[in-house]
Amino acid sequence: MSSVIYDVILKRHNGSSRPDVCIFYDEDKELAIAAMANYDRKNAFTITEKDGRFSIADIILRERKPTGEVISEKPYREIFDTVTGKRIER
Repeated sequence: MSSVIYDVILKRHNGSSRPDVCIFYDEDKELAIAAMANYDRKNAFTITEKDGRFSIADIILRERKPTGEVISEKPYREIFDTVTGKRIER
């Protein structure tokens, strides 16, 4: 059993009554980062729900233990260049 799980979270804007959304999780950090890039390429910073398409504040890479305890969270802009979409963090 891996001791770390990586979640890709769509972070809502402050004041939103809707919860954040986990769109991907895996024990492989590189797969999670690839999922972040793929989501941004296909959807940018939006989420489609049954009642429309809404903007999101950020795409977050969350590192956590299997118990749910959060180890760290990194916003999209710390992993990718927000203009080019190219990865800046390794």
